Amino acid sequence: MGTEPRKTGRLRESGWEFGATGLDRAAWAGLGVFLIALGVVLLISGYTGYGAIILVLAGAAFVNLL
Repeated sequence: MGTEPRKTGRLRESGWEFGATGLDRAAWAGLGVFLIALGVVLLISGYTGYGAIILVLAGAAFVNLL
């Protein structure tokens, strides 16, 4: 029986791999622009619920640029 150290459920001190610092700012901006365009197309097509949700997701992507 080995005496390997137990793994704790804690994250590394450097933080998450993805998120505001894990992806390049250009990737977040590109994703936000894509989602805005998709949301507008859905709203124009009459899919108001889907369009609104996609615009909310675009806002969440742009928050990572702040």
